[in-house]
Amino acid sequence: MAVIADRIAASVISAYDKLPKSGKPGIRSNGVTEWTVLSGIVAFDELNDRYEPISLGTGVKATPNEELQRSNGQIVHDCHAEVICLRAFNALLLKEICDLQNGQKSFLIEKSADGYKVKDVWKFAMYISRIPCGDASMNLLEAEDKSECENCQQVGNIFINGQYVHPEIDTIIRGRANYKLRKVVRTKPGRADSKITLSKSCSDKLTMKQMISICNALTWSLLQSPVYLEWIVLPKQYQYEQVQLEDTFWLRLKNQQFLPFKFLFCNETFSADRTNLSQQPSLSSCVSLYGSNEAVSEVILNGVKNGFYVKGKKPLRKGCQSIISRCAQWSAFKKIKAMPSDTDYYGFKSSVVDRNHIISKAKATLSASGWISTCRDNCI
Repeated sequence: MAVIADRIAASVISAYDKLPKSGKPGIRSNGVTEWTVLSGIVAFDELNDRYEPISLGTGVKATPNEELQRSNGQIVHDCHAEVICLRAFNALLLKEICDLQNGQKSFLIEKSADGYKVKDVWKFAMYISRIPCGDASMNLLEAEDKSECENCQQVGNIFINGQYVHPEIDTIIRGRANYKLRKVVRTKPGRADSKITLSKSCSDKLTMKQMISICNALTWSLLQSPVYLEWIVLPKQYQYEQVQLEDTFWLRLKNQQFLPFKFLFCNETFSADRTNLSQQPSLSSCVSLYGSNEAVSEVILNGVKNGFYVKGKKPLRKGCQSIISRCAQWSAFKKIKAMPSDTDYYGFKSSVVDRNHIISKAKATLSASGWISTCRDNCI
């Protein structure tokens, strides 16, 4: 299995290395070196020994919740690599289906009696260059650098010593606060004095994907069957976290029906990973889609295409939305499936009842005392 893990990791890293320098970590004017996380989804055909990178994402940032009030589906809420990669995967599925409708070929998708399906030869794996943020990473954060892990007594006066996002929901913790707690939902990590993001950690999002699949509401409704990850591939130094990974991703769902992904560990290394604590996280994210007929790449900064961000509460610039944004995917979906002109994104999403039922069960399983959603972000 180590050979398979290396093949998966190498295909993602090789795709990243071929991208332009724009959006990649660099050296700042003060001499500080930047770092980032890389994640990619690979379609693999074991029988024919074929490994195809499908989507790629980098990033370690998330958008503050108050920024989303002007989004209208244009701002990407969560720019962590794993989430960028998952959004890109769904954007690619929409593009492949649209290409099929327009008479082009797809190595990934084919028509079926019920619409469309992923070709049977393909299974899917996700490579991540660093253990996912949130519950899976708490052991390492505690062991490596306690100064990064805010104790609830040190955070300040944000509800009950700072650890809770909401005082009545004790199963959702803010970022790294009270890092000794395990098997709880966490928001994306950030400084205690930073503007809060309500995006959940990558540990929590990936855990839920084992129940929900890696399809969003749009691709779920188009495909004959949803798509699940077979493997998560991590660098070999994380093999000693196997028990913690199983606790995070499997044990929390023990009473639910889910398709557990397996963990593989690779020898491949990612050159832009953090190697010392003096490095600073890159502000940008790279996103790439590798389709049958073309590859598309973008750089995202502050949740929108690089060069399009507007500070303050001013309206966003026209054309600022990334190809993986909510409104871009909603627009792509409507080219595939005709919708009534008055149907908005949330209206459609609420109609995908079977998927919504699974999501509700997943949220209740991970956070028994309730759920806190990000700002409502609709688009037409």
